[in-house]
Amino acid sequence: DSNDIEKERGITILAKNTAVAYNGTRINIMDTPGHADFGGEVERIMKMVDGVVLVVDAYEGTMPQTRFVLKKALEQNLTPIVVVNKIDKPSARPEEVVDEVLELFIELGADDDQLEFPVVYASAINGTSSLSDNPADQE
Repeated sequence: DSNDIEKERGITILAKNTAVAYNGTRINIMDTPGHADFGGEVERIMKMVDGVVLVVDAYEGTMPQTRFVLKKALEQNLTPIVVVNKIDKPSARPEEVVDEVLELFIELGADDDQLEFPVVYASAINGTSSLSDNPADQE
């Protein structure tokens, strides 16, 4: 976060972007605010993107900001890739969190295609990820 208020409060207010190259393709990555108070920024970005990565904490699960951002993504007919992060934590509950995410998709009126969202399990601190919720499978 670059804004003084963002640094002070540890939140994202203004969308940020970066880019990575993957197999010859440039992927632009946008980080949006999660809080509804900054909804205009989220709505603006959702109209500009081709896909969404929804990051959910493996212990905390879905939060109010998860609902807000997911609702905006679904309204734009995007199918998020769900990343369950921090699965390395002893308190992680990845299976329950994926169930919470599925319930949220249903509550928000996701269509059949959107309900088939892919799930990636990750430990950002370790720099690992996998399609398995077993931390031992992380690469």
